[in-house]
Amino acid sequence: MTAITDPIRSEVLIHRPYSRARLTAGILGRAWLWFWAACLAVTLVPLVFGWHPYVIVSGSMEPGIDAGDVVLASPDPVIEDTIGRVISFEYPARADFVLTHRLVSINEDGTLVTKGDANPTVDSVPVPRESVTGLGRLLVQFVGLPVVWYLTGQWLALVLVIALTVGAVVATVADYETDNRGRPWRRRIDQHQPRDPSRLLGRRAPSIVPLLVLALAVPLALGGGGSTSAAAFTATSANTGDTWSVPNWSYTDSVTGLAPYLYWKLDETGNAGTASDSSGNGRAGTYSPNGQAANFTRVADGAFVTDTPDRAVALVNANSCIYTSSNSAINAPQVFTIIAWFRAPSSYANGGKLVGFERPRTGVSAPTDGAYDRHIYMDGQGRVWFGVYNNAHVALSSGIGLNNNQWHMAVGTQDGSGMRLYIDGVQVGSNGNTVAETQTGWWRAGCGNLSGWGDQWGGNNDPGADSATAQNRPFQASLDEITVFSGTALTAQQVAFLYWAR
Repeated sequence: MTAITDPIRSEVLIHRPYSRARLTAGILGRAWLWFWAACLAVTLVPLVFGWHPYVIVSGSMEPGIDAGDVVLASPDPVIEDTIGRVISFEYPARADFVLTHRLVSINEDGTLVTKGDANPTVDSVPVPRESVTGLGRLLVQFVGLPVVWYLTGQWLALVLVIALTVGAVVATVADYETDNRGRPWRRRIDQHQPRDPSRLLGRRAPSIVPLLVLALAVPLALGGGGSTSAAAFTATSANTGDTWSVPNWSYTDSVTGLAPYLYWKLDETGNAGTASDSSGNGRAGTYSPNGQAANFTRVADGAFVTDTPDRAVALVNANSCIYTSSNSAINAPQVFTIIAWFRAPSSYANGGKLVGFERPRTGVSAPTDGAYDRHIYMDGQGRVWFGVYNNAHVALSSGIGLNNNQWHMAVGTQDGSGMRLYIDGVQVGSNGNTVAETQTGWWRAGCGNLSGWGDQWGGNNDPGADSATAQNRPFQASLDEITVFSGTALTAQQVAFLYWAR
C-alpha cells in the first residue's frame, strides 16, 4: 500500500498498487458475465411480445441445432404460410409434451405432417391445427445448456459453469480501488499531480451485472421461480430448426442425400465450358456453343442464400444451351423427378424450355428424326408447364405467370400414381398419367424442341400445334440447380423440404 496526503483536505488516501493480474481477471470476468447477460437478454426480451422460449433437449433436428439451444416461437401463425418452416406444438401422442419440428405438408383433412430434420421419416402422428403453439422465429445457441445438464444429471458441467460464474463475479468486484474510508477512489490527488496510470486502468466500482446474471440464471437453470419466463423455460422441446439463421441447412447436401441421377449446380465462373455434376455420378453438362460471355452470363446472385458461392447462369442468345456431355444415349425413365430453379424478368414474354429429355443430343429435330418430352417449360405468359407425351400431350400448369424477376423452383414428378407439378415446394397440379414416351436420348437444360406443344400455350412465341417442323424454344433467362432423379419420384414432403432448405 502507498499512503498519499491530500494537500487540500489533509487526509491520507490509501492507494492499492496497480495489478496487471487483477486487471486481467477483471476483464475476463466481465466478458464472461456480459456474454451470459447478452444471451439472456436476447432470450428474454421477446417475451414482452408474447413469444415463447423452449429449451432443446434432444437431437432430432441436428446437425443444424444441438441440445441446449433455445428457440423462441411467436404465437398464432397462419398455418398455410408455415409449410417448410419450424413450428412448436403439443404432440398428440404424448400428453404435456411440446415438440418443435418442421411442418412439411398439410393433409386433406387439415391435419399437419411434421418431421425432425435428422429423422429419416415424418412423425407418425398427424398434428391437429389447434395443437400448434407457435412458429419458430429466433434461435439462441448454448444458453439452455445449464437446463439440459440439470435435467440429465450432468452435475460436473453444471458445477463448472457455476464456479466460473462465481469466479467472474469475484474478479469483477475485486477490480477496483478504495481510499482509507473504503470508498472507490475517484479523485485526483491535486490539480498539479499527473494521473496515476493504475487509477485509470485498475479502478472499477462494483458492477451490478453479476447480481443481474445470478438473479436470472439461477431460477432459469433450475426451472423454478413461477414467473412467466421461468415457467416458459421449463417447457422442453425435442429439438428445433432455425428459420432466420439460414446456414443451418444446405440445399446441396439435401439433394445429394436423395441420390440424384445428375445435378448441375451451374456455379461455374469465367468461360468454363463444362457444367460440373455434383451428384457424384460424373454426368457433366456442356455449355454450348461454348461457355463464353456471348452465350452465358455468370450470375452472381443465384437461387439460394445458403450456398457459398451462390451463382447461376443466364442464357444470352438463341443458341445457348446446356447438353449432356456423354455421347451415349440412355433409356428414358418412366419414374423420374426433374427440378429447375429459374428467374425471368417481368418483361420476358418469349417462354422457353427449362429442362427436358430429348433426342438428338444437341440441336432439335422434327419427330420423324427425334423425340422430346419429360420437360418443364414456360409459355409466353410466364406460366410454367410440366409435360410428357403419351399418344397425346399431357401437361400440368402453374396457372399463374412466374416471370416476376424472382427465383422459383419447379419440380415435375411421374410414377405409378401419376404426374405432379410443384412450384416453390407446393403442389399446383396432378393427374393419373403414368406413362411417357418410350425413347432413348439425353437430358438438357435451357433449350429444346417444343414443336406441337402450343395447343395450350399462352402469349408470344407460340410453337403451334403442328409438330411437323422443329421449334427450338430457348429459355433466355436465368437457370440454377438443374437436377434429375431417375427411378425416383420425390414425395410432396421431400419437395417441400428441399424448397425450405435453400
